[in-house]
Amino acid sequence: MRSAHIRFTFDLWRRVVWLACALLATVVGSASAQPTRQSLPVGSVHSGVLPLGTAQLPLPAGQWTVAGVGQQGVTVPAIGAYGTIQNTILFQIKNNRIVAVLEANANSIPVNDGWGRTKSCAAGGQPHLLTRYKSGWETGCQFVVVTAFGSASSGPAAWDRARAFAEQKSLTMADTWITAGFRASDRQDLIDARFHFDPTLFSGAPVPPGLDWSAEAVKADPQRDAAMRATAEWAKGYDLLIERGLRNQLGRSTGARPVPMPHIAAYTQSNPTIDAKLAELDRMFRDGRLNQDSYLAQSKLVLSEAPVVTPPTNLLSNAVRKNISFRSFGTFVDYAIAYVVTANNAISTGIALTINSTDSFWFVLNDQYWDDYYARLNTHDSERIIDFIYIGGGVKA
Repeated sequence: MRSAHIRFTFDLWRRVVWLACALLATVVGSASAQPTRQSLPVGSVHSGVLPLGTAQLPLPAGQWTVAGVGQQGVTVPAIGAYGTIQNTILFQIKNNRIVAVLEANANSIPVNDGWGRTKSCAAGGQPHLLTRYKSGWETGCQFVVVTAFGSASSGPAAWDRARAFAEQKSLTMADTWITAGFRASDRQDLIDARFHFDPTLFSGAPVPPGLDWSAEAVKADPQRDAAMRATAEWAKGYDLLIERGLRNQLGRSTGARPVPMPHIAAYTQSNPTIDAKLAELDRMFRDGRLNQDSYLAQSKLVLSEAPVVTPPTNLLSNAVRKNISFRSFGTFVDYAIAYVVTANNAISTGIALTINSTDSFWFVLNDQYWDDYYARLNTHDSERIIDFIYIGGGVKA
């Protein structure tokens, strides 16, 4: 009787332990299936892909060191609950000199009504501004400008920590940078990334302090103008990787083949868009998901593809073109009606021209109003401007 009781007790405890292990495995498995927010300790080194909240941020070739981490906030109630904005500052260091700075911002909690644009993407006077798309809840744009900041410049909390890191490591840095900025956002999430490159990377020689970096001065200098254009061409393809990172779609192939820095890409003719597609096709072919004929045909097509960029539309010019098309026929109709009534060629011509001039004016204004009105209804959040605290904040050109 006693042995039977012992066996019953042992069997009961065995079942309890087995059930507890099963529950623990289920909890661990479900937790691992969810996207995790990886911590980025200061001093950690990254290459290829940077984990940024639940998203990813592609990194140009080289070693990128986390110099500062912090949070930011925005005061736009229409966004809703977003948690905090994770702000990360990274350095690329060469011979104790910071040759590139990355400041990245990403939301921690998804929202429901989109994020809108940054002022840098809304400005119309920048020569190197490209808007890939701007729909109701999605924005994709990139810009290249010259910014001014140094080791004493102000910025977000993460930048204060980054400056302390630079001082601790006795790192030097420039006070003028060629900046490639990206804003990728959808209805829920966003990535706001700004890559600052030391102009010395392009020239190979120190940049004189106090040099004029206005748009006119840069355009008059072939070397600096070439550096700006090379960065703009680099950014034109790199933004597609930013958008893939927003959707957490950067695979191992992206990290294994990082995109060259802009000054290197200018000489190798590297196009990030084409490189990423070719790498993906190679992987699909190796995995057996593409047959050889399809692989060769698509690889050939990729080489002729160019990024599709949607330039900002001018509603006034569209209205003028439509008015010219409409009035070219309407004037003859107005003349014919007037001639039937007056039977006088001069009077009919005067009436037709008067109607042409007055109606053209009102037609353009009316068309512009309604186009703009319905555009705002369909893309209301794209007009929302959401900016963060950036390093320095001084745009020189």
